Amino acid sequence: MILVCGEALFDLFSDDPDAPSLNFRAQIGGSPFNVAVGLARLGQASAFFGGISTDMLGHRLFDRLTAEGVDTRFVIRSDRTTTLSLVQKDAGGHPAYTFYGEASADRMVSDTDLPPPTVDTSVIHIGSYTVLVEPVATALKTLVRRERSRCLISFDPNIRPTVVGDMARWRKNTEDLVHMSDLIKVSDEDLASIHPAQDPERIAKRWIKAGAGLVVVTRGAAGAFASTSRYDLDLPGHAVEVADTVGAGDTFQAALLMGLTEAGVTSRPALDNVDSATLTGILETSIRAAAITCSRAGADLPRRSDLAAVGTSAE
Repeated sequence: MILVCGEALFDLFSDDPDAPSLNFRAQIGGSPFNVAVGLARLGQASAFFGGISTDMLGHRLFDRLTAEGVDTRFVIRSDRTTTLSLVQKDAGGHPAYTFYGEASADRMVSDTDLPPPTVDTSVIHIGSYTVLVEPVATALKTLVRRERSRCLISFDPNIRPTVVGDMARWRKNTEDLVHMSDLIKVSDEDLASIHPAQDPERIAKRWIKAGAGLVVVTRGAAGAFASTSRYDLDLPGHAVEVADTVGAGDTFQAALLMGLTEAGVTSRPALDNVDSATLTGILETSIRAAAITCSRAGADLPRRSDLAAVGTSAE
């Protein structure tokens, strides 16, 4: 089982931001939440650890996890509010986020809420703003330190400047977590935020030297670059008519974790020894999965049957 940890929220999209009055469309979101759902849709056993409110929106979040087949035994329910994110898309469908969630349910998870060690968890995935805001950030780091000798640790920085605007804090926190992680998936945009004017491929190789087993840099339409201690890979993108890019990175993450799990790469020794042909196939599937999400409005992550429909098999 893959345990996904972090935020659960609602994205609010405005149909016409220039109109005199605003009408919003609310969609379930949160990067880790999306990854957990994406894994379940791809046929992988996943569980979600995070805070979800008992308010109206929180009930919808929890019910979605249940409906998608995500294990909810580690969800922390509270009467704190659900985080809201206003999403503004540019002409190319690229989103910008503004978050409203101070002291909300997803941020107020603490060390006392940590799930117990379970024999069925082989991979733990963390990321986004819950690795930086307190008290949940301390809780997640405590979990990683406790489990890193037993589980493969996956990390996606997923930088959100409108939650914390201090890039120095994001940079230090990311570098700290790099040293605790086995697998890192990061977008070129996030790297540009915390390491401006630095070559993403050089950063990936530096993180490998710092102890990571696999670093994957996603580049939108340009595909992805991957670095290990033994080889590098450079894969092109998959052409698609873009509706928007909301949830594309989460889709890539879910497909990457699915592929590694099905290839038996759920431990650090296995990650260190995965061959280039196997990893190439996994990354190609991840790129195509993300392209499917880009062809849809909002974070509508693909199911396993959708992968075959674009000429890719996950079997």
